[in-house]
Amino acid sequence: MAQEALVQQLAALGALLKEVDARLARVPVAPEGLEHLKQAVDSLRTSMWAILRAGHGVSAPGRVQRLKLRRAIDGLRAIQQDLADHPDGPRHPEHEDLAVIARAVALQLTERLDRSPDRTS
Repeated sequence: MAQEALVQQLAALGALLKEVDARLARVPVAPEGLEHLKQAVDSLRTSMWAILRAGHGVSAPGRVQRLKLRRAIDGLRAIQQDLADHPDGPRHPEHEDLAVIARAVALQLTERLDRSPDRTS
């Protein structure tokens, strides 16, 4: 019974977050309380990674890693599009930080792919 209630709450929360996301896309400025929501979602995400890692047996770490990779891919695609849309936009300190970490990650990925041609599912 408690598990059913949690499943229903998760579904309702997911639907509510989608609705809020759609509404935020239509507002011209960030509304009051948005930073608080971001912090709550970030905290929830951290908890979800831990639960997902623990809750799916031997395959859990790989599953969580793939979720993180997909999230990173989505974020990088959005940044790439922003850079293409605004090539002369402002330069932020985070651009430098991202360039440094992106080079390091690209090198690590290249080394890993060169060592192991097989893909895992």
